[in-house]
Amino acid sequence: IGIDAYWPLADWREGRTHADYLAGYRSTHDLAYLKSNVQGGEGFDWYYATPAHRDAQIRTPITDGAGKPWIYRYKDIKSWWTNQHFNRPLGVESGTATAWVPQSKPFWFMEIGCPAVDKGANQPNVFVDPKSFENALPYYSRGVRDDLMQRRFLQAFRDAFDWTKPGYVTGLNPVSTINSQRMVDLDHIHVYCWDARPYPAFPYETEIWGDGVNWAFGHWLNGRLSGAPLDEIVSRILRDYGFADYVAKKLTGMVPGYVIDRVMSARDALQPLELAYFFDSVESDGKIAFRHRGADGTAVTYASDDLVETRAGDPLITLTRGQETELPASAKLRFISAEDDYQQAVAEARRLTGASGRVAQADLPIVLDDALAGAMAETWLFETWAARERAAFALPPSSLALEPGDVVSVTSGGRARALRVTDVAEHGVREIEARSIDADVYDRVAVPGRTPTPRPPIQIGSPSLAFLDLPLIAAGTAPESGFVAAVQVPWPGSVAVYSSPSINI
Repeated sequence: IGIDAYWPLADWREGRTHADYLAGYRSTHDLAYLKSNVQGGEGFDWYYATPAHRDAQIRTPITDGAGKPWIYRYKDIKSWWTNQHFNRPLGVESGTATAWVPQSKPFWFMEIGCPAVDKGANQPNVFVDPKSFENALPYYSRGVRDDLMQRRFLQAFRDAFDWTKPGYVTGLNPVSTINSQRMVDLDHIHVYCWDARPYPAFPYETEIWGDGVNWAFGHWLNGRLSGAPLDEIVSRILRDYGFADYVAKKLTGMVPGYVIDRVMSARDALQPLELAYFFDSVESDGKIAFRHRGADGTAVTYASDDLVETRAGDPLITLTRGQETELPASAKLRFISAEDDYQQAVAEARRLTGASGRVAQADLPIVLDDALAGAMAETWLFETWAARERAAFALPPSSLALEPGDVVSVTSGGRARALRVTDVAEHGVREIEARSIDADVYDRVAVPGRTPTPRPPIQIGSPSLAFLDLPLIAAGTAPESGFVAAVQVPWPGSVAVYSSPSINI
């Protein structure tokens, strides 16, 4: 049986706060979360009756009033597979079952896929194609390219039915009592789409293929499968260096390629990734933990009375604000271009106002596309300005759980400040150093990329030339005029022919 397997696995509504957004963002990239939603969600036992209900998360149960609601559940394939089928002419169930024999043959998923766009799993069947009247973004998508969303969706879809994978839910892919076959045949889960057109000629040869502009947000696997999730890259580096006690599962993002070209420490190997993907490495519970800055929201809120006075007359909190001339007016990232034959490229972000003339520069041994590199440069520049305030204060020993990387809210002088803890010292009290943080700067923005200019093919050999002694074509042509014919496969586009008074051609 072939079915069109578009499943909205991770229906999720973007919240109003940044913390809610990041929580949902992580959940739609979390493999366990996606796998758990294979069993339920919209289309299984509930649906949204109207767009307003979708916005408000008002879920209406799917029922038929006759005790067989599964006939209207397009995701409840297990009930469809295990039950007899009865037609309902004019809404009245027939007393005779159809020829379908329950559990008689497995499901083949003929076309599963997910667009490479944020929140793609909310509506994996839609296509981003501005030239089509069916053009649409998934529910609540901001239109930002997200290769990890596609990767996690496909991985969750397959692993959920694979009884050999960790976390498999017993009974999700049962064995037939008739032929001992599983309900879902893992060898016939077909993904849309692997294009026969070779990457990178497609999608970047837009003069040849008009749908190349759709690739960035599309369902294509070409040009994406070679990348790896950030958490897997970090984990592999640590394992190669002999580290076993670490937690990297909170990291999100895709790394198209990463180069370690010389002997270096694990810290040096991770630093370019920390800069590009804005995460910190801290020691927590005896392990090295990796966390995106600001991703976990505010850990603790402190009022002035919660701070400790270390010396009589000293202020409870000291704030130092960096001068504007000390901060960069632009940020430049040099990277390896994934779109231009792995040549070095530069992405730059600039502030349009301000007195500063400084430039922040970094070399990243990371393979990136222009849009992703541009977004990183934007975030890096505005993170520097958002962190221009340094804070120092003391907390009682009861705040032992606070760690570097945590975000706290401290109220001083009637104003609440969000601060990211950078250092913690123990001297009877906990001496905290922190920097200001604006978690919204890490919310990746859509930066338009540059369409690379296709390189001409490398020509091997010389063209074959023939001098043609033909009648003059136009009146007034010089009597000694001649014509030259040239041929070469593949044709280079043009051939230059030179004449000389001293050399015969």
